[in-house]
Amino acid sequence: MKPNPSENASDLPVYGEETDTAYTIEVIAELANVDSKTVLRYQEAGFIRPVNTADQATSLFDEECLRKLRHIEHLRATCGVNDAGLKLILELLHEVEILRQEQRLGPR
Repeated sequence: MKPNPSENASDLPVYGEETDTAYTIEVIAELANVDSKTVLRYQEAGFIRPVNTADQATSLFDEECLRKLRHIEHLRATCGVNDAGLKLILELLHEVEILRQEQRLGPR
């Protein structure tokens, strides 16, 4: 039996040439082990954003969106949070990242 390629995709190394990769909704859904409707729902809620402009017919997502999608699904599975909880958690994590960046820069 052939192993599921998306099971351990987060364990694989990311090479420089892969950082510009863009995925369709169907592909990113498969890589994150969710359905396309879930990806659309997260996009509508503002949790993930496509990398292309609005004038293109098909939404495309990058590696950052894939990581965020996997993170969201992990939070749902392990913590059982709803969309309101996800919004709060993601906002707090964003604020923490900003504070970390400021800390690394040091006093101005």
